[in-house]
Amino acid sequence: MHVALLHTEFGLVDDLTNALEAAGHQVRRYVDASALIHHAESEHFDLFLLEWNPRDARQILRELCLGPGLDSSVIFFNCHNSESELAYILGNGADDYIIGPVGVREVVARATAVMRRRGSGFACRANVLEMPPYRFDISAKLLLMNGAPVTLTEKEFELAVFLFRNLGRTLTRGRLLEAVWGSSLLAVSRTVDTHISRIRRKLCLRPETGFRLSAVYGNGYRLERMVADGSLGLMATVSDSACPGGAVSIRLGRVSSTARAS
Repeated sequence: MHVALLHTEFGLVDDLTNALEAAGHQVRRYVDASALIHHAESEHFDLFLLEWNPRDARQILRELCLGPGLDSSVIFFNCHNSESELAYILGNGADDYIIGPVGVREVVARATAVMRRRGSGFACRANVLEMPPYRFDISAKLLLMNGAPVTLTEKEFELAVFLFRNLGRTLTRGRLLEAVWGSSLLAVSRTVDTHISRIRRKLCLRPETGFRLSAVYGNGYRLERMVADGSLGLMATVSDSACPGGAVSIRLGRVSSTARAS
């Protein structure tokens, strides 16, 4: 895991860097938020660990959580125990927060948990995003499911890509509108809800096919990977003519496609 670490407290960060590197992660440290954001445009990080600073928070959240093409997780640490502050952090795209003062073991444990929730099997390159059975060709605006094309409008495609890039995160309607439509002024409209309904239907996003796109009451939506019960070794196979490419088999959280007989 490639980690970007933004900090001001050197003693804690030295210990945190050592712990992360001992766990096999690569750590790049920053003391300036602008430098971190600049490097994030050309260098991929799996996780941003950011010491809370109200002065930089708005820019960081806008660039790292709403920026196009970014699929990394974001955790703030040394946060204040303030309900409004913590609601702002989560409501604008961060995955987690840690109230200060923090301990090294807690930070490493939370980072591991966040990355685990994001799921495995995810591949994102400059113009291709893959999470079987889905493959998004960003430049061509083409989605394949089990190798078969799925017909989407331009906004449906952009919304689907944004949801998969933010797997496991709760996304407010306002944030979805800003990311896909470029404005949150219509946050009270049904635009997002209508497009979510179409995406859920066209991509067959339900537990049987390995993913669930659900509404979060009073907040927005969250796309999640469904993991089978490993202790039971269950396999579910769904054959649905509405799903492109045919049946989908799920075993221990891994998804594979089975072509439907023509």
